[in-house]
Amino acid sequence: MLNSDKKQKAFLPLLMAASLFCAAVLLLIGSKSSPLYPLNDWVDVNCFMTMGRGILAGKVPYRDLYEQKGPVLYFLFALSALPVKTGYLGVWITEVISFALFLFYSGRIAALYLKHRGFVWLILPVLGFLVCLAPAFDMGGGVEELHLCCFVLSLFYILRALQEKRLMKAWESLLIGACTAAAFWSKYTFCGFYAGLVVLVLIWYLSRKELKRLGLTVLHYLGGFAAVTLPVLLYFWMNHALDDLIQAYFINNITLYARTEKSAFEYAYTSLGLTFKRNFLYSVLWIPGGLLVLIGFIRHWKESLAVLLSFAGLVLTTYMRSPGYIYYGLVLAPYALAGMIMILLIPDRLLARFTGKKAASRVWVGWKAGYAALLILMLTVLSLLLEQHSSNTYAMSGRYRETPQARFAAIIREVPDAAVYNYRFLDGGFYYAAGVLPVNRFFCHFNIDLEEQDTEARSLVESGRFDFIVTRTNKLPSSLVEKGGYELVCEASRPYSSPDKDYNYYLYRRK
Repeated sequence: MLNSDKKQKAFLPLLMAASLFCAAVLLLIGSKSSPLYPLNDWVDVNCFMTMGRGILAGKVPYRDLYEQKGPVLYFLFALSALPVKTGYLGVWITEVISFALFLFYSGRIAALYLKHRGFVWLILPVLGFLVCLAPAFDMGGGVEELHLCCFVLSLFYILRALQEKRLMKAWESLLIGACTAAAFWSKYTFCGFYAGLVVLVLIWYLSRKELKRLGLTVLHYLGGFAAVTLPVLLYFWMNHALDDLIQAYFINNITLYARTEKSAFEYAYTSLGLTFKRNFLYSVLWIPGGLLVLIGFIRHWKESLAVLLSFAGLVLTTYMRSPGYIYYGLVLAPYALAGMIMILLIPDRLLARFTGKKAASRVWVGWKAGYAALLILMLTVLSLLLEQHSSNTYAMSGRYRETPQARFAAIIREVPDAAVYNYRFLDGGFYYAAGVLPVNRFFCHFNIDLEEQDTEARSLVESGRFDFIVTRTNKLPSSLVEKGGYELVCEASRPYSSPDKDYNYYLYRRK
């Protein structure tokens, strides 16, 4: 075996261990799903948990429980719901695994361009810190966060093939195809990233006149896509819910959710500017990253084009017809890596020049203990900074039983098999806390102009279908209280998204 292969095999386990360690520590502080928090009250995560728990109970997404994201995400949350009946430990474990893979493949991309691998170890905690601290990270457990690993994984295998001056291997194309399908069936706006890579591959193969190999690569890519897609379609076909999948996930999202009066390019440009301002700590690194891409066009134009096309594609599909919520910008966080590589290239090349290329590549072997100590020191400092400045850490205080979710759950559990309804706001975690599943399809109020969800809500509440109803901010209208025969039995409040933003919650019980 070649010495380089031995070094690679020694480096990768250490890189994975360091990535897992950094991910666990940073998410222990940064994510509300962490055991350090009483609960994760982010409405998106609780919607996903309700869908995942529903799948475990035999309910079919879109047909029995309505939500707006893709089925692969719900299957992932079904797995996350397995370890515990209450609490978000399963979600946190899923986050840690996903984030560790994101850092691992980010480190592997950096190792392609930095001769001194010790610098790669330093990138891991800093990149992880910048992502967790960004406002776009939000409260932890979002679909954008969970798919970061697929972005960097796909980009790594293409960049490595380009750097090694070879074409894609069959298993690499299969893997990228599977990642594309995971994006398509989780949140299809992610597919702009893969569209950019597909264009790059077409240019790459055609420039080498490799038409036959291009056909094989396309087949392998489609095989990976089919490996994820076919089980999804089979699941919905067996449950007679293909029409529900198409209507809810595609038609409603395209026609009802995405609304803008601007052109696609104008809206994408405006939203990208807002993302840059809101997430300045990592987005400022796009500037040196862009410089690296421009310099790369001189000698490695295909690699630079891969980064540029994937970035442009992701911006367009993320923002061209979307409301531009703050957490959308998290998908662009991996491109901060290009800026970090550009900054480290100067000391990296100086080290290689004065110690020799071979010595520079071996320095990390002789100083493993020193780098481990430095990694721990950096992670400690960054963790303290994260604890001080993260927008989530205010929610560490307080006990679970003091939260509105726990207080309402104690009352709801007094009624066996209680029918509960989360009225006129996104899922606040009250189903999960009470250990119940929704009895109606539109189990909460989604950000779409769909008359069906309002009609269902009013008719079921008026008919007294629910044993308990939870409202947020506003009390249940008096007309519904009277017609449905409800009474207010508990009130509670808790900050949401910031310590200065309190939400009031009200629990109604049918008389």
